[in-house]
Amino acid sequence: MSTTVLKLIALLSMALDHTGAVLFPQAQWMRIIGRLAFPIYCFCLVEGYRHTSSVPRYLARLGLFALLSEIPFDLALTSGFPDWSHQNVFFTLSMGLAVVWMLDAWSESLPVAAFLGAVSFIVAAELLQTDYGAFGVLLILLFAVCGRIRRPRLMQIAAFCACTLFCYWGTLEQYAVAAALPIGLYNGKKGGTGRGRWLRWLFYWFYPLHLAILWAVRFFWAGAMG
Repeated sequence: MSTTVLKLIALLSMALDHTGAVLFPQAQWMRIIGRLAFPIYCFCLVEGYRHTSSVPRYLARLGLFALLSEIPFDLALTSGFPDWSHQNVFFTLSMGLAVVWMLDAWSESLPVAAFLGAVSFIVAAELLQTDYGAFGVLLILLFAVCGRIRRPRLMQIAAFCACTLFCYWGTLEQYAVAAALPIGLYNGKKGGTGRGRWLRWLFYWFYPLHLAILWAVRFFWAGAMG
């Protein structure tokens, strides 16, 4: 299973999750399937970091779409724009990428600074209430660290499942451990040969666009019913 296939699974599960959250809040099964998305995206982020030709450009793209996505995110999934109580997932992914990059750059020469910097980002994600908060940044860090030791895929999955169940046992988020199956089937290949640029921008633009569409559907549906 290539990175492209993993991202498509995450995209479809995310779309189902948000459709349930916005239009069918009683459809619990949609939210359960949607738990697959975030851990897969975190895993793919770490793989993307390992293979990117420019980390600054990668981080800039995530930051740009964090800003572009905030209005549709607020309108569709929170109490409306502006809502500073909950920030979209691109902020979490940006912070996670920054932590991994910083640890790579400073872990040997400035280990204390690297540790304090990582803790700062984790705390900031929680204080800013980005989607998945401190857990999200920590999960990205775990995928990165465990990916460099012996039997990396097994260790990544074990760390992911343990962290998820420890933080979310008894809640809807516990079903995210099902993402261990597609992650375990990852073959280390990018996939999507010949369509790389088109697919990359699809994965970025889909997030704000599908949220805007869901908000519009709910808005006009409520108007028609009212």
